[in-house]
Amino acid sequence: MVDRVDGLVRYSAPALPPDQPVETGRYLDALRRSKLLIAMIVLPLAAVVLLVSLLLPRTYQATAKIVLESSSDPLQTSDANSIERRLATIDALLTTRETRLRAARRIPGETAATLDRKLASTVDPRADIINIVATDDTATGAARIANAVATTFLVQQHRGEQRRLNRVRAALRRALGQLAGKTGPEVETERGAIRERLTELDVGAAGSGSELSLAEAAQPPSAAFSPRPIRNAVFALFAALFVAALVVLARAQLKPRVSGSRELSRLLDLPVLAEVPYVRRPLGHRPQTLSSAEYEAYQTLQESLRRRLPATSQRTVLVTSALHGEGKTEVTAALGLVLSQALHRTWLVSADMRWPKLHELFDVDQTPGLSEVLAGSRNGGSSGLFQLSAARTGSGHLHVLASGRTPPDPAQLLASDALDGFFEEIEESEHDYVLLDGPPLLGLVDSQVLAQRVDGVLIVCRPDRQTPETALALRELLERLEVKPLGVVIVGARTSTHTYLPG
Repeated sequence: MVDRVDGLVRYSAPALPPDQPVETGRYLDALRRSKLLIAMIVLPLAAVVLLVSLLLPRTYQATAKIVLESSSDPLQTSDANSIERRLATIDALLTTRETRLRAARRIPGETAATLDRKLASTVDPRADIINIVATDDTATGAARIANAVATTFLVQQHRGEQRRLNRVRAALRRALGQLAGKTGPEVETERGAIRERLTELDVGAAGSGSELSLAEAAQPPSAAFSPRPIRNAVFALFAALFVAALVVLARAQLKPRVSGSRELSRLLDLPVLAEVPYVRRPLGHRPQTLSSAEYEAYQTLQESLRRRLPATSQRTVLVTSALHGEGKTEVTAALGLVLSQALHRTWLVSADMRWPKLHELFDVDQTPGLSEVLAGSRNGGSSGLFQLSAARTGSGHLHVLASGRTPPDPAQLLASDALDGFFEEIEESEHDYVLLDGPPLLGLVDSQVLAQRVDGVLIVCRPDRQTPETALALRELLERLEVKPLGVVIVGARTSTHTYLPG
């Protein structure tokens, strides 16, 4: 960075670039649109863990507790360090082979090797407690093992303490015997010290074995220690959710989606005519129920179409999308309703014979429909076309022509001369607007044929389903077909306030 001060040039450090914002919304959208993938990862994994947990054999745990009390042994000190060392020593001795061998004699069917796999010990230094934890296939077996080891260890420790005291007492008596026959003040002093020490040992022997005692005997547990199916399934559920979220976010990072309407408009080089908000709807909803924000969006779209379409008595529009599942059928139905409420005679034609859905939204029969009309025209007879339309509103301003029975090759049927006759009959009708719900453009020739026969093409897009590659492929296809679309309808914003259309 260059600054001029008093005519002198001074160089300063360049400013740091601004931090890039974290695209939280983009990642949340990726998680939301990948709900099915997340469910496909989470539910099977949790179910497998639950099933395996239910099939595993049950094991039980029982705990016996030994307490280290204040020592009455004059040979033992009671400072914190010595107690800590004493607890560590007891913990190590509890599971030695010698202890296991002695305990196994008390338990039928057990050996030192089997007890090695079933025993564990822990120390609680804050309470001077040693826990003896035993694991077995049965609840009574686990309690029996823990109690047998605790009792064996306590007896072994008691006997060890007695032997140690006896050895010290015998050594002191030998020393006292060696002083027999000797005289002198020093000899009398030493003899008195030895007798005093013997007295202390006798007093300590009276409480010998009280340093360690059984604080709590093990009881048979009421429930199995493992497996725990519900706990394991919950842990697996959260682990699978974490893994699934990582998979979805990695996919979003490797294959990014279009960030929004502005980027999509730039990639397609088309104006955005309306942005229809996303509204969560129950199953089996009807297009007459629109939120207030949706209704405003379709009013805006209606006005944009009026300005962009030629000023003729009849206007034919193909409503299509780049990919399947972007909401083109719902846009066709709602736009037709709004146009009919404005007293425009509107005809909706379900030209998507691969994924027909328009007849479901208006609850009309799928057959007879467009495929029967085209097949009849190709065979030389196509009378009564208008009678195949179903009246939808009380005023008679909206009619619907279903797709009909799905033909073996919809593209071939649309590419035949019968389509010319169909559009001629459309021109002879008295409808102000004819909206064709066409199949997706990419990968199919159906809508490509229809796009060259209408007054305008309306592209419906959901940014969360679009990638930059898809948008560029659609733009190149439209340029190759020499079709200039009217614009883009964006589907995907969020709202929750509803308005009910009359009729």
